[in-house]
Amino acid sequence: MPRGKARTKSPKPAGGSASGGASVSSGASAKSDLPSAGYLLTCDPPAKQFIKHLNETKRADKRFIVEDLDATHLLIKESAKEEVLRKIEAWMDENVFTNVERLGENLDTS
Repeated sequence: MPRGKARTKSPKPAGGSASGGASVSSGASAKSDLPSAGYLLTCDPPAKQFIKHLNETKRADKRFIVEDLDATHLLIKESAKEEVLRKIEAWMDENVFTNVERLGENLDTS
């Protein structure tokens, strides 16, 4: 009977985002046959699409997404963590509207 390498699943890092946006967990791996070290981003689907857009606007050698895992998780390069979080925060700030910004509507602000 042929013998192959046994793969073990690494424990899922804690972390998540209850109100949308993105959160990051360390996902470094000690085995060389697994994906390279990086950070696991947990985000809602709109934030994930924005992150994928950021990645696609970069040159091929500067792209930071290592693997698209599922609808709410991305594995990104360790070196891009701060930049991605900064851009996500700016993007979310741009998409928050207050009553003052809705000029022309008759809104009760009491």
